[in-house]
Amino acid sequence: MTTDSPSYSQGLEGVPICESALSLVEGEAGRLTYRGYSIEDLTLPEATFEQTVALLFDGELPNGNRLSEMKDILRENRNIDPEIVELIRQIAKKTHPMFAMQAGIAMLGPKDNDFEIKVGSIRQRSLSLVAKVATVVGVIAQSLEDRPYEGPRDSESHAEMLLRMITGNETHPDGHVHTMDSLLTLQADHSAGNASTFTSRVVTSTKAEPEAVVSSAIGALSGPAHGGANEASLRLFIEIGDPDNAEQEIGKKLDDKFKIPGFGHRVYSVKDPRSKVIQRIADQIIQPGSKNDDYYKIALSVESVATERLGDRGLFPNVDLFSGCVFAAIGIPIDLFTPIFVAGRTLGWVANMEEQWESGNRIYRPTQIYTGEAHRPYSNIAQRD
Repeated sequence: MTTDSPSYSQGLEGVPICESALSLVEGEAGRLTYRGYSIEDLTLPEATFEQTVALLFDGELPNGNRLSEMKDILRENRNIDPEIVELIRQIAKKTHPMFAMQAGIAMLGPKDNDFEIKVGSIRQRSLSLVAKVATVVGVIAQSLEDRPYEGPRDSESHAEMLLRMITGNETHPDGHVHTMDSLLTLQADHSAGNASTFTSRVVTSTKAEPEAVVSSAIGALSGPAHGGANEASLRLFIEIGDPDNAEQEIGKKLDDKFKIPGFGHRVYSVKDPRSKVIQRIADQIIQPGSKNDDYYKIALSVESVATERLGDRGLFPNVDLFSGCVFAAIGIPIDLFTPIFVAGRTLGWVANMEEQWESGNRIYRPTQIYTGEAHRPYSNIAQRD
C-alpha cells in the first residue's frame, strides 16, 4: 500500500544519510574497521595515531616515508597563535572543558567566511585541525591546573605531546604513549551515523568553514548521551568505591532502572570491539593494587552483573565502560576524558567533511511530519478570551 505521508523514523533509525568508505560498524558481528582494517590490528604495539591519520585520508596504510611525512605535517601544524592560547586559557577557567574546546576551535577560524572558493585547501585545513585540536586540549589542561603554557615540541609524537601537556610529566611510564595512541585511534571514527559525525556532515553541507564544522561536532559530542559516558562510568566506580560491594550496588541500580553508563549501544548487539581492545590495554597498563585497579575490578563486576541481567536484550559493554579506568591509569583528569575523545574524533569529522564535499555536498534538508494545528483564522487581541 502506498501513502502520501512520509514514514517517520525516530532518531533516523535505519535511515542511510550518506555513502562512506571510511569506517564500517557491523553491530551484530561486533566488528569495527577503518578502510577495511580491524580496530584490533590498528591498535597493535607498533601502531600510532599518525598511521591512522594517513590511513583515513589516503585510503591505504602508509609506508615508512608516508608515515614520516604525516608526522612532520602534524608537527608543523600544532602551534596556535599566542593571543588565542591566552583566550582559551581564560575561557577554560570559566566553563566546562568541552565548552572551552568548542569556543577554542571556533576561534581558529579565518576572518572571512566563504569556504567554497577555498575548498581546494580542504586537506591542509583538515590536517591542521587534527593537529591543533590536540594542542587546545593541552592548553585547557594546563589552564585548569594553573600551569604555564608549554606548547608543542618538535621532538614529540602526537600522543607524547598530549600526554605531556595534559599531565605535566616530562617522561612517561612504559606503555603510556602507546595507550594514548590507541585511545586516539579507537575514537577516531565510528561511521557517519553517530550524532557528532552526522552533525559534521550537516554543517559541511552548508559550505561552512572547517573550524565551524568541528566546533559544531564538539557541541554534539558534549551531550552525555554521546561523549560523556566514559566520565560517568568512572564516577560510578568512584561512588561504589569497594570492589567487594560492586555486585550488590549494581544489582540495586538495575532494580531501580538505573541506566549503567558504558553499557549498551545503539548499533552493537554484542560486546563493542573497542571495549575488548580497551580491556587488553587495561590488563597491561593498570598497576595491580592501585586505586585504578579497584575501579577496573568494579568495571568487571559491572560487566558480569549487567550482562547477566541485560544480555538477552542485546546490551553489552561499549567502549566507555572500561576506557575511564585506562584514562585515569595514564594520569588523565576525569574532566578531560571527553576532550581527548574530541582529539581523536576530529580526524573522523574532517575525513567525513572531505567525503561530503567529494559527494557533491548537497545541503541536508530532510522533511518532517507536521502534527500541529491546521489553518486557523487570525483574531485581533480584543477578540481573544
